[in-house]
Amino acid sequence: MHIYGKMAAPARLCRELVFPRRCPVCDRPVQPFGALICPSCEGVLQRVQAPACSRCGKQLGLGAQGLCRDCRKLSHVFERGCTVFTYHSAAGGIFRFKYKGRQEYGAYYGRCMAQKLCENVGGVFGRPDMLVPVPVSAQRLQKRGYNQALILAEEISRLTAIPVCEKVLRRVTDTLPMKNMTPAERQNNLKKAFQAFGNDVELNSIMLIDDIYTTGATMDACAHALYRQGARRVCFITLAAGVDSGY
Repeated sequence: MHIYGKMAAPARLCRELVFPRRCPVCDRPVQPFGALICPSCEGVLQRVQAPACSRCGKQLGLGAQGLCRDCRKLSHVFERGCTVFTYHSAAGGIFRFKYKGRQEYGAYYGRCMAQKLCENVGGVFGRPDMLVPVPVSAQRLQKRGYNQALILAEEISRLTAIPVCEKVLRRVTDTLPMKNMTPAERQNNLKKAFQAFGNDVELNSIMLIDDIYTTGATMDACAHALYRQGARRVCFITLAAGVDSGY
């Protein structure tokens, strides 16, 4: 459970007086008090702008159109995706959010993702029936103490009223770190890593939630498990993604 999002307002105010909320960019106590990010820092985060990949939502280079290089090479299982920030502009904050216990960043990050999702709901995405955070393995959850994707999903849900369904998707095997893997190696590494459970996903439109999108291997593996369980449509939104490296 994340320490800020589940608190009643008075309790949250008392905690922030003792342990001030930190800015997801500079990591100093947010100024002014009560804000989610320092106004002077917000411009550091670069939002994905057009042109963006029409399949995964990754930022394309100026003048580019259509699909990014990865989406042209790979046959994805998920239907569509979008992302909020370019990874290089948000990398430091995401690292602290994910590995250094800065769970309070989730309030700002989730708000930005909710805004992005609402911008797309009237377009190609439609309104999803449920938000499904990408799960982490039991070993990583025990070590880290929380799933950052769940924190994001809960904040998006609070702002959009789309329910979070955490238990319909599980990570049944731990996988090797994928930072230096090729797209094909990532896909192979994630085969059978996820499993969907129950009948809640049948005939539903699902929005996967995660922090980072790279090549789409994780989203494809999750989508594959959900489609096997009867999902009608699987899309995703992530906090950040890399910029397409070119053609």
